[in-house]
Amino acid sequence: MGDSYSRRGVLRAAGSTVALGSLAGCTGVFGDQGNEPVRFGVVLPLTGSLEKVGTHGKRAVEQAVSDINQAGGILGRPVELTTIDSKASADVAVEGYKKLVDEGVVGFVGALASDTSLALAPKAAEDGIMEVSPASTNPQLSNAGRSDGRKYFGRTVPSDILQAVAMAKVLDAPQYVGAESVSLLAIDNGFGSALADEIGSSLDADVVADVRYDPSASSFDSVLDEVFAGSPDAVGFVSVPGQEKGIVDAYTASDYDAPWVFSAGMFGNDVPSSYNGFYSASLSSVRTDGYFTLSRRLSDIAPLAPYSSNAYDALFLMAAAAEMAGEASGPAIADTIRSVSGGNGHTVSVGDFGSLKLLVDAGRNLNYQGASSGVDLTADLEPLSSYLIKGVTNGNINQLELLQQQFFKSGGSQ
Repeated sequence: MGDSYSRRGVLRAAGSTVALGSLAGCTGVFGDQGNEPVRFGVVLPLTGSLEKVGTHGKRAVEQAVSDINQAGGILGRPVELTTIDSKASADVAVEGYKKLVDEGVVGFVGALASDTSLALAPKAAEDGIMEVSPASTNPQLSNAGRSDGRKYFGRTVPSDILQAVAMAKVLDAPQYVGAESVSLLAIDNGFGSALADEIGSSLDADVVADVRYDPSASSFDSVLDEVFAGSPDAVGFVSVPGQEKGIVDAYTASDYDAPWVFSAGMFGNDVPSSYNGFYSASLSSVRTDGYFTLSRRLSDIAPLAPYSSNAYDALFLMAAAAEMAGEASGPAIADTIRSVSGGNGHTVSVGDFGSLKLLVDAGRNLNYQGASSGVDLTADLEPLSSYLIKGVTNGNINQLELLQQQFFKSGGSQ
Protein backbone atom coordinates (compact mmCIF):
# COMPACT_ATOMS: atom_id res chain seq x y z
CA MET A 1 0.00 0.00 0.00
CA GLY A 2 1.90 3.03 -1.21
CA ASP A 3 5.54 3.60 -0.39
CA SER A 4 7.36 1.83 2.41
CA TYR A 5 9.10 3.84 5.10
CA SER A 6 11.67 2.57 7.58
CA ARG A 7 13.99 4.41 9.94
CA ARG A 8 15.96 1.18 10.24
CA GLY A 9 16.48 1.10 6.48
CA VAL A 10 17.71 4.68 6.52
CA LEU A 11 20.17 3.93 9.31
CA ARG A 12 21.47 0.78 7.64
CA ALA A 13 21.91 2.58 4.33
CA ALA A 14 23.98 5.23 6.07
CA GLY A 15 26.06 2.59 7.81
CA SER A 16 25.20 4.17 11.13
CA THR A 17 25.77 2.63 14.53
CA VAL A 18 23.60 4.39 17.12
CA ALA A 19 24.29 4.19 20.83
CA LEU A 20 21.02 4.32 22.74
CA GLY A 21 22.28 6.73 25.36
CA SER A 22 23.65 9.22 22.83
CA LEU A 23 20.43 10.27 21.11
CA ALA A 24 19.63 13.97 21.26
CA GLY A 25 15.92 13.22 21.43
CA CYS A 26 16.12 11.69 24.89
CA THR A 27 17.42 14.96 26.34
CA GLY A 28 14.40 16.93 25.23
CA VAL A 29 16.60 19.15 22.98
CA PHE A 30 15.31 19.74 19.47
CA GLY A 31 17.52 18.85 16.51
CA ASP A 32 18.84 20.89 13.61
CA GLN A 33 15.34 21.25 12.11
CA GLY A 34 13.96 22.66 15.34
CA ASN A 35 12.87 25.89 13.62
CA GLU A 36 10.51 23.93 11.35
CA PRO A 37 7.76 22.40 13.52
CA VAL A 38 5.62 19.41 12.67
CA ARG A 39 2.07 20.72 12.54
CA PHE A 40 -1.02 18.79 13.60
CA GLY A 41 -4.62 19.89 14.07
CA VAL A 42 -7.55 19.05 16.30
CA VAL A 43 -11.17 19.39 15.13
CA LEU A 44 -13.59 18.99 18.04
CA PRO A 45 -16.73 20.76 19.38
CA LEU A 46 -15.48 23.26 21.99
CA THR A 47 -18.80 25.04 22.43
CA GLY A 48 -22.41 23.92 22.59
CA SER A 49 -23.94 20.73 23.98
CA LEU A 50 -20.77 18.66 23.41
CA GLU A 51 -18.42 21.26 24.89
CA LYS A 52 -17.20 19.05 27.75
CA VAL A 53 -16.41 16.10 25.50
CA GLY A 54 -14.65 18.38 23.02
CA THR A 55 -12.64 20.41 25.52
CA HIS A 56 -11.50 17.31 27.41
CA GLY A 57 -10.48 15.75 24.11
CA LYS A 58 -8.53 18.91 23.22
CA ARG A 59 -6.74 18.82 26.57
CA ALA A 60 -5.81 15.17 25.97
CA VAL A 61 -4.36 16.03 22.57
CA GLU A 62 -2.44 18.92 24.10
CA GLN A 63 -1.05 16.50 26.69
CA ALA A 64 0.14 14.21 23.91
CA VAL A 65 1.86 17.16 22.22
CA SER A 66 3.51 18.11 25.52
CA ASP A 67 4.73 14.54 26.09
CA ILE A 68 6.17 14.40 22.58
CA ASN A 69 7.90 17.77 22.80
CA GLN A 70 9.40 16.97 26.20
CA ALA A 71 10.98 13.94 24.52
CA GLY A 72 12.57 16.08 21.81
CA GLY A 73 9.73 16.20 19.30
CA ILE A 74 9.27 14.19 16.12
CA LEU A 75 12.56 13.61 14.31
CA GLY A 76 14.06 16.36 16.44
CA ARG A 77 11.33 18.84 15.44
CA PRO A 78 8.80 20.39 17.85
CA VAL A 79 5.10 19.68 17.42
CA GLU A 80 2.65 22.57 17.04
CA LEU A 81 -1.13 22.26 17.28
CA THR A 82 -3.87 24.20 15.48
CA THR A 83 -7.32 23.95 17.07
CA ILE A 84 -10.65 24.19 15.24
CA ASP A 85 -13.97 24.45 17.09
CA SER A 86 -16.37 22.39 14.98
CA LYS A 87 -19.37 23.51 17.09
CA ALA A 88 -20.76 20.01 16.44
CA SER A 89 -21.48 21.08 12.85
CA ALA A 90 -20.12 19.36 9.75
CA ASP A 91 -20.36 22.62 7.79
CA VAL A 92 -18.37 24.54 10.41
CA ALA A 93 -15.76 21.77 10.56
CA VAL A 94 -15.33 21.73 6.78
CA GLU A 95 -14.83 25.51 6.77
CA GLY A 96 -12.34 25.24 9.65
CA TYR A 97 -10.48 22.49 7.85
CA LYS A 98 -9.31 25.05 5.30
CA LYS A 99 -7.24 26.66 8.04
CA LEU A 100 -5.54 23.35 8.74
CA VAL A 101 -4.59 23.07 5.08
CA ASP A 102 -3.25 26.63 5.10
CA GLU A 103 -1.23 25.85 8.24
CA GLY A 104 0.36 22.85 6.53
CA VAL A 105 -0.75 20.20 9.00
CA VAL A 106 0.30 16.60 8.29
CA GLY A 107 -2.59 15.16 10.28
CA PHE A 108 -5.38 16.03 12.69
CA VAL A 109 -7.42 14.53 15.51
CA GLY A 110 -11.14 14.59 14.71
CA ALA A 111 -13.93 14.69 14.17
CA LEU A 112 -16.23 13.69 17.01
CA ALA A 113 -19.52 13.03 15.21
CA SER A 114 -19.60 10.52 12.37
CA ASP A 115 -21.41 12.89 10.02
CA THR A 116 -18.56 15.39 10.39
CA SER A 117 -15.89 12.74 9.84
CA LEU A 118 -17.70 11.54 6.74
CA ALA A 119 -17.62 15.11 5.39
CA LEU A 120 -13.93 15.64 6.20
CA ALA A 121 -12.48 12.26 5.19
CA PRO A 122 -12.57 12.69 1.38
CA LYS A 123 -11.10 16.19 1.63
CA ALA A 124 -8.24 15.07 3.87
CA ALA A 125 -7.50 12.12 1.59
CA GLU A 126 -7.41 14.34 -1.47
CA ASP A 127 -4.98 16.66 0.31
CA GLY A 128 -2.81 13.81 1.65
CA ILE A 129 -3.54 14.69 5.30
CA MET A 130 -4.03 11.98 7.93
CA GLU A 131 -7.25 12.11 9.96
CA VAL A 132 -7.76 10.02 13.10
CA SER A 133 -11.13 10.25 14.86
CA PRO A 134 -11.46 9.53 18.59
CA ALA A 135 -15.23 8.96 18.49
CA SER A 136 -16.80 8.46 15.03
CA THR A 137 -18.26 4.95 14.82
CA ASN A 138 -20.30 4.94 11.60
CA PRO A 139 -19.59 1.72 9.64
CA GLN A 140 -19.22 3.71 6.39
CA LEU A 141 -15.98 5.16 7.77
CA SER A 142 -14.29 1.77 7.40
CA ASN A 143 -13.94 2.61 3.70
CA ALA A 144 -13.65 6.39 3.98
CA GLY A 145 -10.63 8.52 3.24
CA ARG A 146 -8.93 6.39 0.58
CA SER A 147 -6.74 7.91 -2.11
CA ASP A 148 -3.90 6.62 -4.30
CA GLY A 149 -3.85 3.23 -2.57
CA ARG A 150 -3.69 4.71 0.92
CA LYS A 151 -6.24 5.11 3.68
CA TYR A 152 -6.01 8.54 5.26
CA PHE A 153 -8.87 8.05 7.74
CA GLY A 154 -8.38 6.03 10.91
CA ARG A 155 -10.03 5.92 14.30
CA THR A 156 -9.20 4.86 17.83
CA VAL A 157 -12.77 3.75 18.54
CA PRO A 158 -14.26 0.60 16.98
CA SER A 159 -16.81 0.61 14.18
CA ASP A 160 -20.48 0.13 15.01
CA ILE A 161 -20.25 -3.03 12.93
CA LEU A 162 -18.99 -4.72 16.10
CA GLN A 163 -21.98 -3.50 18.10
CA ALA A 164 -24.31 -4.67 15.35
CA VAL A 165 -22.79 -8.16 15.41
CA ALA A 166 -23.08 -8.28 19.21
CA MET A 167 -26.72 -7.13 19.19
CA ALA A 168 -27.57 -9.61 16.43
CA LYS A 169 -26.07 -12.41 18.53
CA VAL A 170 -28.33 -11.49 21.47
CA LEU A 171 -31.40 -11.39 19.23
CA ASP A 172 -30.59 -14.67 17.45
CA ALA A 173 -29.02 -16.86 20.14
CA PRO A 174 -31.39 -19.28 21.93
CA GLN A 175 -29.69 -18.66 25.29
CA TYR A 176 -30.81 -15.03 25.03
CA VAL A 177 -33.82 -13.99 22.90
CA GLY A 178 -33.82 -16.67 20.21
CA ALA A 179 -36.05 -14.57 17.95
CA GLU A 180 -37.31 -15.74 14.59
CA SER A 181 -38.67 -12.29 13.71
CA VAL A 182 -37.36 -8.88 14.76
CA SER A 183 -38.46 -5.27 14.39
CA LEU A 184 -35.70 -2.66 14.27
CA LEU A 185 -36.38 0.70 15.92
CA ALA A 186 -33.75 3.44 15.63
CA ILE A 187 -33.36 7.12 16.41
CA ASP A 188 -33.80 9.15 13.24
CA ASN A 189 -30.25 10.29 12.49
CA GLY A 190 -27.18 9.04 10.65
CA PHE A 191 -25.96 7.00 13.61
CA GLY A 192 -29.31 5.27 14.15
CA SER A 193 -29.88 4.47 10.49
CA ALA A 194 -26.36 3.12 9.91
CA LEU A 195 -26.38 0.89 12.99
CA ALA A 196 -29.89 -0.42 12.30
CA ASP A 197 -28.85 -1.31 8.75
CA GLU A 198 -25.83 -3.24 10.07
CA ILE A 199 -27.94 -5.11 12.63
CA GLY A 200 -30.37 -6.11 9.89
CA SER A 201 -27.50 -7.40 7.75
CA SER A 202 -26.09 -9.42 10.68
CA LEU A 203 -29.33 -11.10 11.78
CA ASP A 204 -30.42 -14.63 11.02
CA ALA A 205 -33.94 -13.68 12.14
CA ASP A 206 -36.40 -12.09 9.70
CA VAL A 207 -36.72 -8.30 9.92
CA VAL A 208 -40.45 -7.56 9.84
CA ALA A 209 -40.20 -3.77 10.38
CA ASP A 210 -37.48 -1.12 10.21
CA VAL A 211 -38.69 2.08 11.88
CA ARG A 212 -37.17 5.48 12.73
CA TYR A 213 -38.35 7.76 15.54
CA ASP A 214 -37.93 11.40 16.52
CA PRO A 215 -37.10 11.62 20.26
CA SER A 216 -38.72 15.07 20.45
CA ALA A 217 -42.10 13.84 19.18
CA SER A 218 -45.16 14.57 21.33
CA SER A 219 -46.52 11.05 20.87
CA PHE A 220 -45.01 7.69 19.96
CA ASP A 221 -48.20 5.66 19.55
CA SER A 222 -48.05 5.49 15.76
CA VAL A 223 -44.36 4.55 15.87
CA LEU A 224 -45.05 1.66 18.24
CA ASP A 225 -47.98 0.52 16.10
CA GLU A 226 -45.60 0.32 13.14
CA VAL A 227 -42.95 -1.52 15.16
CA PHE A 228 -45.40 -4.18 16.34
CA ALA A 229 -47.55 -4.48 13.23
CA GLY A 230 -45.77 -7.69 12.23
CA SER A 231 -45.94 -9.23 15.74
CA PRO A 232 -42.14 -9.45 16.15
CA ASP A 233 -40.57 -11.79 18.67
CA ALA A 234 -38.22 -8.97 19.76
CA VAL A 235 -37.20 -5.37 19.14
CA GLY A 236 -33.66 -4.28 18.28
CA PHE A 237 -33.48 -0.72 19.64
CA VAL A 238 -30.85 1.84 18.60
CA SER A 239 -30.65 5.15 20.42
CA VAL A 240 -28.33 7.27 22.53
CA PRO A 241 -28.46 7.81 26.30
CA GLY A 242 -31.05 10.42 27.18
CA GLN A 243 -32.95 10.10 23.91
CA GLU A 244 -34.70 6.81 24.64
CA LYS A 245 -36.96 7.71 27.54
CA GLY A 246 -40.02 8.96 25.65
CA ILE A 247 -40.50 5.98 23.41
CA VAL A 248 -39.61 3.41 26.10
CA ASP A 249 -42.12 5.06 28.47
CA ALA A 250 -44.74 4.89 25.71
CA TYR A 251 -44.00 1.18 25.25
CA THR A 252 -44.34 0.59 29.00
CA ALA A 253 -47.77 2.24 28.97
CA SER A 254 -48.91 0.20 25.96
CA ASP A 255 -50.26 -3.35 25.70
CA TYR A 256 -47.35 -4.50 23.52
CA ASP A 257 -45.03 -7.14 24.96
CA ALA A 258 -41.68 -8.30 23.57
CA PRO A 259 -38.07 -8.27 24.76
CA TRP A 260 -35.90 -5.37 23.61
CA VAL A 261 -32.18 -5.41 22.89
CA PHE A 262 -30.67 -1.97 23.51
CA SER A 263 -27.64 -0.41 21.88
CA ALA A 264 -24.82 0.74 24.13
CA GLY A 265 -25.06 2.95 27.18
CA MET A 266 -28.78 2.90 28.03
CA PHE A 267 -28.71 0.77 31.18
CA GLY A 268 -28.14 3.06 34.14
CA ASN A 269 -27.56 1.99 37.73
CA ASP A 270 -31.30 1.73 38.31
CA VAL A 271 -33.58 0.21 35.71
CA PRO A 272 -37.40 0.23 35.71
CA SER A 273 -39.32 -2.99 36.15
CA SER A 274 -40.46 -2.74 32.54
CA TYR A 275 -36.88 -3.58 31.50
CA ASN A 276 -37.14 -7.14 32.83
CA GLY A 277 -36.13 -9.48 30.03
CA PHE A 278 -34.33 -6.68 28.17
CA TYR A 279 -30.70 -6.95 27.02
CA SER A 280 -27.90 -4.67 25.88
CA ALA A 281 -24.57 -5.02 24.13
CA SER A 282 -22.01 -2.39 25.16
CA LEU A 283 -18.34 -1.74 24.60
CA SER A 284 -16.35 -3.28 27.43
CA SER A 285 -14.94 -0.47 29.60
CA VAL A 286 -11.80 -2.05 31.06
CA ARG A 287 -9.36 0.72 32.01
CA THR A 288 -5.79 0.41 30.79
CA ASP A 289 -2.62 1.40 32.64
CA GLY A 290 -2.27 4.16 30.05
CA TYR A 291 -5.69 5.51 31.00
CA PHE A 292 -4.68 5.91 34.63
CA THR A 293 -1.42 7.57 33.60
CA LEU A 294 -3.31 10.05 31.43
CA SER A 295 -5.87 10.69 34.18
CA ARG A 296 -3.09 11.60 36.62
CA ARG A 297 -1.56 14.00 34.11
CA LEU A 298 -4.96 15.62 33.59
CA SER A 299 -6.07 15.40 37.21
CA ASP A 300 -7.49 18.95 37.12
CA ILE A 301 -10.29 17.80 34.78
CA ALA A 302 -10.72 14.23 36.06
CA PRO A 303 -12.83 12.23 35.59
CA LEU A 304 -12.15 12.47 31.89
CA ALA A 305 -15.09 12.83 29.54
CA PRO A 306 -15.78 10.01 27.06
CA TYR A 307 -13.33 9.74 24.15
CA SER A 308 -10.62 11.86 25.84
CA SER A 309 -8.27 8.89 26.05
CA ASN A 310 -9.07 8.04 22.41
CA ALA A 311 -8.05 11.58 21.43
CA TYR A 312 -4.68 11.21 23.17
CA ASP A 313 -4.08 7.92 21.39
CA ALA A 314 -4.98 9.45 18.01
CA LEU A 315 -2.26 12.12 18.22
CA PHE A 316 0.32 9.82 19.79
CA LEU A 317 -0.15 7.18 17.09
CA MET A 318 0.31 9.70 14.28
CA ALA A 319 3.47 11.02 15.93
CA ALA A 320 4.80 7.48 16.45
CA ALA A 321 4.12 6.66 12.79
CA ALA A 322 6.01 9.75 11.62
CA GLU A 323 8.96 8.91 13.88
CA MET A 324 9.05 5.31 12.63
CA ALA A 325 8.72 6.39 9.00
CA GLY A 326 11.49 8.95 9.29
CA GLU A 327 9.21 11.44 7.55
CA ALA A 328 6.59 13.76 9.01
CA SER A 329 4.02 13.75 6.20
CA GLY A 330 0.46 12.56 5.72
CA PRO A 331 1.37 9.75 3.31
CA ALA A 332 4.18 8.50 5.57
CA ILE A 333 1.84 8.43 8.57
CA ALA A 334 -0.90 6.68 6.55
CA ASP A 335 1.57 4.01 5.44
CA THR A 336 3.08 3.41 8.89
CA ILE A 337 0.39 3.99 11.54
CA ARG A 338 -0.88 0.42 11.56
CA SER A 339 2.59 -1.04 12.07
CA VAL A 340 3.19 0.99 15.25
CA SER A 341 -0.24 0.22 16.72
CA GLY A 342 0.13 -3.49 17.34
CA GLY A 343 1.94 -6.74 16.67
CA ASN A 344 4.93 -8.22 18.43
CA GLY A 345 6.99 -5.07 18.87
CA HIS A 346 8.26 -3.46 22.06
CA THR A 347 5.45 -2.01 24.15
CA VAL A 348 5.18 1.76 24.60
CA SER A 349 2.32 3.64 26.21
CA VAL A 350 1.19 7.05 27.41
CA GLY A 351 4.12 9.41 27.90
CA ASP A 352 6.70 7.00 26.47
CA PHE A 353 7.72 8.99 23.41
CA GLY A 354 11.31 9.24 24.60
CA SER A 355 11.54 5.47 24.89
CA LEU A 356 9.80 5.15 21.54
CA LYS A 357 12.47 7.27 19.86
CA LEU A 358 15.23 5.13 21.36
CA LEU A 359 13.55 1.95 20.16
CA VAL A 360 13.03 3.28 16.64
CA ASP A 361 16.62 4.45 16.31
CA ALA A 362 17.77 1.04 17.55
CA GLY A 363 15.77 -0.63 14.78
CA ARG A 364 13.07 -2.11 17.00
CA ASN A 365 9.39 -2.66 16.18
CA LEU A 366 6.71 -0.93 18.25
CA ASN A 367 3.42 -1.94 19.86
CA TYR A 368 1.54 1.06 21.25
CA GLN A 369 -0.72 0.18 24.18
CA GLY A 370 -2.93 3.21 24.50
CA ALA A 371 -4.98 5.07 27.05
CA SER A 372 -8.25 3.89 25.47
CA SER A 373 -7.27 0.30 24.65
CA GLY A 374 -4.54 -1.74 23.01
CA VAL A 375 -5.49 0.16 19.81
CA ASP A 376 -4.41 -2.66 17.51
CA LEU A 377 -5.54 -1.26 14.17
CA THR A 378 -6.97 -3.45 11.42
CA ALA A 379 -6.34 -2.94 7.71
CA ASP A 380 -9.21 -0.40 7.82
CA LEU A 381 -7.25 1.52 10.51
CA GLU A 382 -9.72 0.87 13.31
CA PRO A 383 -9.43 -1.23 16.49
CA LEU A 384 -11.32 -4.33 17.47
CA SER A 385 -12.68 -4.27 21.01
CA SER A 386 -14.55 -6.54 23.40
CA TYR A 387 -18.30 -6.18 23.96
CA LEU A 388 -20.25 -7.06 27.09
CA ILE A 389 -23.74 -8.59 26.95
CA LYS A 390 -25.96 -7.58 29.87
CA GLY A 391 -29.47 -8.66 30.81
CA VAL A 392 -32.10 -7.43 33.28
CA THR A 393 -33.80 -9.81 35.71
CA ASN A 394 -36.01 -8.61 38.57
CA GLY A 395 -34.61 -5.11 38.27
CA ASN A 396 -31.00 -6.26 38.45
CA ILE A 397 -28.47 -5.85 35.64
CA ASN A 398 -26.44 -9.00 35.12
CA GLN A 399 -23.27 -9.38 33.11
CA LEU A 400 -23.86 -12.42 30.93
CA GLU A 401 -21.05 -12.78 28.40
CA LEU A 402 -17.91 -10.99 27.24
CA LEU A 403 -17.43 -11.19 23.49
CA GLN A 404 -13.67 -11.03 22.96
CA GLN A 405 -11.89 -9.64 19.91
CA GLN A 406 -11.55 -13.14 18.47
CA PHE A 407 -15.34 -13.38 18.27
CA PHE A 408 -15.38 -10.46 15.83
CA LYS A 409 -12.28 -11.62 13.95
CA SER A 410 -14.08 -14.88 13.25
CA GLY A 411 -17.07 -13.05 11.80
CA GLY A 412 -19.27 -13.42 14.87
CA SER A 413 -18.86 -17.16 15.42
CA GLN A 414 -17.56 -18.79 18.57
